[in-house]
Amino acid sequence: MSVRQFFAVILIFLLGGSAWWLLGMASEFRTYTVGQRLDTAVYDLWGRPVVQAAPRFSVKVPGSKQERELLASSNHIAVELQLQQRRKGLLWYPTYALSFSAEYAIRNDDPVAQRVRVHLPLPSAKATYDEFGVWVDDEPSRHEIDTERGIAELITLAPGQTRRFKVHYRTRGLGYWRYELSGKTGRVRQLDLQVQTDFRAVDYPAGSLSPMQSDNTETGLQLRWQAQDLITHQHIAITMPEKLNPGPLTARMSFFGPVCLAFFFVLIGSIAILKKIPIHPMHYLFVTAGFFAFNLLFAYLVDWLDVHLAFALAAAVSVGLVVSYLRSALGPAFPWKIAAAGQLFYLVLFSYSFFLQGMTGLTVTIGAVLTLAVLMRLTARLDWREVFKRPPKAQAA
Repeated sequence: MSVRQFFAVILIFLLGGSAWWLLGMASEFRTYTVGQRLDTAVYDLWGRPVVQAAPRFSVKVPGSKQERELLASSNHIAVELQLQQRRKGLLWYPTYALSFSAEYAIRNDDPVAQRVRVHLPLPSAKATYDEFGVWVDDEPSRHEIDTERGIAELITLAPGQTRRFKVHYRTRGLGYWRYELSGKTGRVRQLDLQVQTDFRAVDYPAGSLSPMQSDNTETGLQLRWQAQDLITHQHIAITMPEKLNPGPLTARMSFFGPVCLAFFFVLIGSIAILKKIPIHPMHYLFVTAGFFAFNLLFAYLVDWLDVHLAFALAAAVSVGLVVSYLRSALGPAFPWKIAAAGQLFYLVLFSYSFFLQGMTGLTVTIGAVLTLAVLMRLTARLDWREVFKRPPKAQAA
């Protein structure tokens, strides 16, 4: 290969890189710019993350307008989370149905009767609630429910009396669920909070309190937080598992496309040197187009097909285009089977590593080391001076 041809191949590679960059930007635009409009539709249908704060119990300080906080003597909460993934555009949204039931015991340890003010904020004023109920002991509350201000009750307790405040509702949310344990004191007595999920891929956000017990069930997990006298400012939270989003996946693969092509160019160039097969820059141009066809097809097939099926079809088309072209253009002397294996390794395997979170860097590193080892082995006895020797000038007649 002459110097002019070498720089022509470099130019082709740069043009291909520009095409992949434009495709990646287009995929991001389709995902996030259009997705912002879809977010509003999802929020209207399913609401936002459900954040339920613990109720506040307080009594008025005699002779003043101030109130002092009263701790519940026990806190029993039962939660059910049912994951219901929804897709809008190129994004999957981890929506869920929630059932919340809680029972709080309040005890009057003073020698006189107390009137306890109860305030339980609701997760959202715009959320939709079903099976909503509030009870004091077993008697339903007669107060109107204000979704903006929350639930307000006034409970009278005789000296030494214990009464129970109960609440139940069903609603829907998105992304994660959180229960805020602590009030001003950060203290919780006799905590028993159980969460039943119909999924096992549970994650806990940073800064949240992990469960004391986790058991597998037929459909998911049974999580339990228990404590006798807990002092903490951490919350209990669960993040819903997310499905692989096609939009960001296609964008990342597109930006990574030039890396796959660079490895394949090295393979093709090495074959040309070892087998003494002349490969014209136009051959590299069509190979680049064949590689680009994979990302282009994949980016638009995911709109209509399962992401894995779209990947398989796009990969099959790209490998078929490149291998059949090299076999036809370079003749039987060209080892097309090696080229096919190289494309499967550098394009298909490298790209599929994006399906496995955290594996892309390791896959590329292993591929680079293996490529280097094979090239060093095959070219160890090669006379590079002969390879890069200038061709003799033609003598004038």
